[in-house]
Amino acid sequence: MANNMKNLLASALFALTVMLSPAALTAEVTIKLSVPGMNCPSCPYMVKQAILMVDGIKTVDATMKDRSATVTFDDTVASVEAIQEATADIGYPSSLFKKESGS
Repeated sequence: MANNMKNLLASALFALTVMLSPAALTAEVTIKLSVPGMNCPSCPYMVKQAILMVDGIKTVDATMKDRSATVTFDDTVASVEAIQEATADIGYPSSLFKKESGS
């Protein structure tokens, strides 16, 4: 019985440690930005590279099709504002189309 209690307490302590770890508290967010200034084939590449320079960025897909960029990032490191600043800094002001919270 005492051994079972030790195992139960050890399991509970482990679960609590995992739940409170920084990785467990991060939230992945996906946004879609309107980037109307993209008007040439190299524009999406330049926008993507600028966004990738922001710390916390996971993925970026920029497209001429609807002049947008879809960005997934760690919201404890990056922000929508920092991403928009990155696009504006290279001459492509952007605005938020949509935001989705992930895990």
